[in-house]
Amino acid sequence: MLLSTVATAGHAKDSAPTFDGASVNVVLAGYITAKCSVGGGTTISLGELAGDKQATARFDVGCNVPFEMVFRSASGGIAHATQPQGEGPYVGLVPYRLGVTIPGLLPLPTQLHADFTSNQMIAGASLNSGDAIAAGGGEIRLQTEMTQGRDLLAGQYVDSITIVINPRV
Repeated sequence: MLLSTVATAGHAKDSAPTFDGASVNVVLAGYITAKCSVGGGTTISLGELAGDKQATARFDVGCNVPFEMVFRSASGGIAHATQPQGEGPYVGLVPYRLGVTIPGLLPLPTQLHADFTSNQMIAGASLNSGDAIAAGGGEIRLQTEMTQGRDLLAGQYVDSITIVINPRV
């Protein structure tokens, strides 16, 4: 069987489609879940609390949205383990300053800074990132502020700093 098709030029029709300016929109949608985390806590030993002491510690920060970070002190200073109020002429609390630095992106790199006293941190002291997101680990710098003219009560001293990160979506 042989099949043959013949078209002649005189009878050919232009069958190409024509468009009259119509358009089609394609909408693409998706999402990224907000994630914020903080970690890497450690113990800082200041040794004997004679004179002002300084210490630094690093912590992990990850947040893909702007955030607020809250710093809380359990005692409002480095407190005597059993007598934080002190006894007689002896003080049982060593106040300190806490400086915080966190790298951020806004969209260019920036540094987020905050400074708090240990007393301010009893109620929770906040660092607000504005519109920046976290771009890596943070650092805290602690500087004790010895009470001039008053001696410390002998014994062990401790404070616990809690860091909470809250995404702002």
